[in-house]
Amino acid sequence: MSYKYCIVGFGIAGQILLLELLRAGISKTQIIICDETFLGGDLITKYGSVLSNTPWWKTKKALEVYTKDIPELSEDKCTPLSQIVQACLQVALKAAEGIEKHTTTVLSLEPGWTIKHTFGSFTSEKVFLTIGATEKTLEVTHPRIPLHIALDKNQLSTFISTSDKITVFGTSHSGVIALDNLNQLSTPTTAVYKGLQPFIFESETYGGLKEASEVHARAILAGKYPNITLIPWSEPLQVYKALTKTTKIICATGFEPKKTFGKQYTEYNTDTAEIKASSNIYGFGIAYPGITTLDGVGYQDVSLLSFQAQIQRCLPAII
Repeated sequence: MSYKYCIVGFGIAGQILLLELLRAGISKTQIIICDETFLGGDLITKYGSVLSNTPWWKTKKALEVYTKDIPELSEDKCTPLSQIVQACLQVALKAAEGIEKHTTTVLSLEPGWTIKHTFGSFTSEKVFLTIGATEKTLEVTHPRIPLHIALDKNQLSTFISTSDKITVFGTSHSGVIALDNLNQLSTPTTAVYKGLQPFIFESETYGGLKEASEVHARAILAGKYPNITLIPWSEPLQVYKALTKTTKIICATGFEPKKTFGKQYTEYNTDTAEIKASSNIYGFGIAYPGITTLDGVGYQDVSLLSFQAQIQRCLPAII
């Protein structure tokens, strides 16, 4: 079988991409979707309990482009990621009725494009990778607590003991949530940050901390979290001394594309979404976010709203 557009991955970016393709008038017969579960991706299976850094009213406004049948949640509050994904998935699956969908694992992509998967293969003129991402890690010998575990206090409590001393690398949104959980568990923790200051707030600059994560970060700065010590990455001796006492680490330093299909597609054009490894292959979502540049600094845009904005900006030139 041959299709014009193939979406690989049906997490939140793949869902928005499908909705935008249909809104642009693309026929359902031209689209095929591959996903291992069609359950919503990592934001359901790994990060569902994490609070979004975006209030619900903004997410609702984004989804209302496609339908008015949106769940009623507390609009001025940041909601768990699972609720956001479930709302989007409900809209996307309804829109996907009649579209070819394969619940399968993609094994390889060969320019052309031939997509080999668990149960066979097909060809597609253009391929969209919305496969999600994995957390970046550091080359250290210490045992590492996976980020999705660190973001759930109940799961985290089963990974640490009273003798543990933890070092967290990264103090963005996910890093702050991990620090709050560790403090609640009374675990001695060192937080290593890059830049001139440990935390960036939305009220001060683009893309910074807000809502609950801002509250936690300001409490840390005020010395209200007695178990947390902040040190800068620019002071290697301090980092080294901390690591000599560390029993486990947590990496909250961002994400990178999943290694899959026998390759890892990492380089892409943030203006066009085209992946540089070949032609007619594009990336959206947390692995391939848009970039906003302010005062010479580039900020990765990671949220349902920013994925939607990136897709809307790039898609017309693709289709």
